[in-house]
Amino acid sequence: MPSGPSTRILLFHPDRPPSPPAIEWIVERQRYCRVILPSVLLRHEALPARARHDPFAGPGPAADLAAGAAALLSAPSTFSHIVAEAAALALLEDGAVLIRDREIFRDLIALSSWSMNVPERPSDGLLAQHIGIASRLPAAFRDAAGEAIEAILSGDPERTRKILRARRLRARADGPARFVRLGRKSAGLRPAIVYLDLLAAPAATGAPFADWLRSLDRSAAEALMSVAAAVFI
Repeated sequence: MPSGPSTRILLFHPDRPPSPPAIEWIVERQRYCRVILPSVLLRHEALPARARHDPFAGPGPAADLAAGAAALLSAPSTFSHIVAEAAALALLEDGAVLIRDREIFRDLIALSSWSMNVPERPSDGLLAQHIGIASRLPAAFRDAAGEAIEAILSGDPERTRKILRARRLRARADGPARFVRLGRKSAGLRPAIVYLDLLAAPAATGAPFADWLRSLDRSAAEALMSVAAAVFI
């Protein structure tokens, strides 16, 4: 389990980099956290200069594992790979994914096990509080990782799909309770929270991913097979 400051993963589309005010909001509200950018986004030429300094950083030791998971699980598009890499980083680093761009919601669907909309943007204070709540999700769901790993390694797609259905049911029960202060139920058109589960990726039932997962240290495999959350800020 990572030690040190809490971790956030900043995700944006390369065609729509975050504005300087968006970066300043993160600096102000998450300044005591480590804010990781996937490597390809950290190198983006249009990234505001402030995002190249603390609390922002590259992915560090988790980079190769996250990229490996993304290569095996993402659809054949550059941004699908970035989304899967961001989700994997959040899982490996016990963090939450931060997203400013609402258009990205549709790109999360392939990995989503539950989502919540709100009528309007919550207050800054409420958002910051729920980013902290979201960052605790990987630890809360890690007890479900073992059976997911065993299902994948069994090579039985139906067994894996059965486990995925159970995880989705758990997410749908957990989400409204965990994020109740954002609303008692999903309402409105503004995305707020998305639960991200790598087991939901179609390729998770394939032999290449099973072989790769088998090669990992057990703690890394369990981290990747938990659930993380994306928060729209």
